[in-house]
Amino acid sequence: MIFKLLIVDDEATMRKGISNFMDWDSIGCEVAGTASDGLEAIQFLRHNHVDIVITDIKMPEADGLAVAKFVFENLPDVKVILLTGYADFKYAQTAIQYNVSDFILKPTNKKDLFSSVKTAQQKIIAARRHTSFAEEEFTFLKDQLLQELTTGPFSSELEERLAQFQLPLDCYFIAAFQFIPFENDISSLKKIIAEEKQNTYCYRYNNLMITIYFSEQPCESVPSYILDSCKEIAAITFALDSRQAAAGISRCHSGAASFSAAVSEAIHALNLNFYSESNIALFSDFSNCEKCDLTAENSLDLFRFESNLNNWLFDDASCVLSHMIAKFKSNFINSQDAKNICAQIYYICCRVLIKKDGSPPEAVYLDRIHHSSDIFTLEQAINQLMAYTKEHFIRTIGGQNRLIENTIKYIHENLSNPLSLENIADHLHISSSHLSRTFKKTCNESLTEFINRTRIEKAKDYLAHSDILSYEIAELVGYNDPAYFSSIFKKYTGLSPTDFRQQSKL
Repeated sequence: MIFKLLIVDDEATMRKGISNFMDWDSIGCEVAGTASDGLEAIQFLRHNHVDIVITDIKMPEADGLAVAKFVFENLPDVKVILLTGYADFKYAQTAIQYNVSDFILKPTNKKDLFSSVKTAQQKIIAARRHTSFAEEEFTFLKDQLLQELTTGPFSSELEERLAQFQLPLDCYFIAAFQFIPFENDISSLKKIIAEEKQNTYCYRYNNLMITIYFSEQPCESVPSYILDSCKEIAAITFALDSRQAAAGISRCHSGAASFSAAVSEAIHALNLNFYSESNIALFSDFSNCEKCDLTAENSLDLFRFESNLNNWLFDDASCVLSHMIAKFKSNFINSQDAKNICAQIYYICCRVLIKKDGSPPEAVYLDRIHHSSDIFTLEQAINQLMAYTKEHFIRTIGGQNRLIENTIKYIHENLSNPLSLENIADHLHISSSHLSRTFKKTCNESLTEFINRTRIEKAKDYLAHSDILSYEIAELVGYNDPAYFSSIFKKYTGLSPTDFRQQSKL
């Protein structure tokens, strides 16, 4: 810390001696300026920052006491050191009422002057520490009050405390900021908002930064200056800390009683920001959206996805993923829920690849899912995972992959027709024995077992999602005898077709 000095004396020799021939750098000071009388000094102080004033007491026009009085009344943080002759000492004592830091008798020596300046420095540092502590305590109590307003019921006691802290919640908007990556110490972000934005106040709530934008009058739409402010904050945080910022903005609210609701709106909008190509989402744009629970549908989609992968039906698996992402977009599923479902897709891919004696996808694919800033980057992460899984699935199988792929494709395309080892081998123009050995070795089950399992999986889908009669389903999946179909179905599922349909409707 460098302390700025102002040297005031009507004697030019004295001014030059103090300002030019004293090693001020050695005690952390520099001379900001000099003045030849009190009027010149006061004029300098009006327009320049000074920490310590060293002034002679007797000067023409305006003396040192006039300078001390001006400082006392206008610049309470500035310390004054008076230079006085012995004969003027009693006169100088009247300056005590102006809180003068020290008196030095002329002729002045370096030791006494440096000692007096150091004492003034210590007083300034102590005062600044006290002020800083008081401000920190005040800010802490104010933030604590806003936390209570956010989470607890409104009361008259809270309203009284608001008045004490001069928080006018007559008319306001709330913006909830999320920063990625998040750091526990967000004081720098608070400082950015406090310094760059007028008529605002911000505080931390969990891992969010809540900013209050005070408004002079109610308005239905979010004013452009608030939108611009949010964009600037996002740009500044990225430039300074390389952190991505997203924001959700509430509707306009009046009164402290609705503060909690306003914060909830801002957080809700922030969650839905996931589905916006902008980094700012407005609650008013989503206020008509109803919360949608797709738990059962998602579970079924995940089942279908895994089944398709196990059966080499990569296009069908990709269709399932596209369908899921489309549902997320149309129903504005909570971003964390969407990421959790996609994380399950990652673990399904791991399970399938390991079962095929392959290595699971790298953890980077899971990281991309969890760190997706919006639905578009999440969709991209899932597609990349799918591409990796398909590539490594086929690569794991080795040189036989094309034969197996064609076999499985033929089975699915002809599920309602008679299927046997022989007619499939004829279609592929290979011997039945070679097909049987290769399929068993590659897929860890016989061709007949695979055909039956595939038919039953397709039948389960029909039973769960259509009103087609059981005997008609039997024909659709290649069983001409309904009784035999029922027997095979129960063998694989433990239930009759009728019982399975009833359970799937629950």
